[in-house]
Amino acid sequence: MAETFLRRWFGGKPTASAADEARAEIDRLLADRPSYSGPLTWLRAVTDELTPVAGYIAATLPEPEAARDKLAAGEPLLRGLGVVVEDRQFARRWKRLCEALNESQPGAASPALSKVVRKQLLDGSEVLSALLRNDPRPIADVARKTESDPGLVSILVRLTLFPGMATVQETAASPLRGVAWDRGHCPVCGGPPLLGEFRGLDQSRFLRCGLCAASWEVPRQWCPACGNRDHESLGFLAKEGEESRYRVATCDTCRSGVKMLSTLSALPPLMLLVADAATLHLDLAAADHGYLCPPPSAHWPECR
Repeated sequence: MAETFLRRWFGGKPTASAADEARAEIDRLLADRPSYSGPLTWLRAVTDELTPVAGYIAATLPEPEAARDKLAAGEPLLRGLGVVVEDRQFARRWKRLCEALNESQPGAASPALSKVVRKQLLDGSEVLSALLRNDPRPIADVARKTESDPGLVSILVRLTLFPGMATVQETAASPLRGVAWDRGHCPVCGGPPLLGEFRGLDQSRFLRCGLCAASWEVPRQWCPACGNRDHESLGFLAKEGEESRYRVATCDTCRSGVKMLSTLSALPPLMLLVADAATLHLDLAAADHGYLCPPPSAHWPECR
């Protein structure tokens, strides 16, 4: 792994813009893992569209005391609150994601998908509000009308909203400090973990949200999908030689899995997406062994 990415991975100061560092790491991955060329080429093409940006999504967070009470009650901070997604940015990002997907993987997405925003079949504020209240109907409706896979529509929605939500969660970081959150879904938006990190010298376990990039600490021996703590039914899957770096934390009780990476500090939002792409082999290994990765969540519809 090259030196610039190592600085990001292990917590050093960045030497280039987040987008440039992400593209540089994707180029290294493309050379090292040509079988990933489809998804990696797509990710590289839309890196600028995925870079966190202020002003794209507006959300009024509760006051600190109300926020702590909400979290103590097990409710994500944004649940039930109004959110506004800037229409032009949403439309531009959605269109670019769809076009780049078909450029990197011809035929992967229906041509109708890139037109759903222009035809007013998908509204950014409405779909985000629906997701925050655990309502999958907008995604299912778009999938039905465009004859597309709901999972693909879900990925596109998640990534289109990601740059704004990653900024929102930074604002939400303050009320999260000092509040225990022992749940398998995100304390900010309620989404499931995209992956997790064994972080620092003590390898504390943190989960990372795939929509807003939020981070929350959880027990090492614990399943975020069903709460299982029985060490005999909890385990790991890993490729030989990668055990200390990449693995899937598995649960035989609910047959779910979460990809785990060893890091010194939290991955920046864009590098979180790169790390997810860099570990596609773990998703395949989990599926081959009958584990659903990431785990299902009662607080989120299709998450990938």
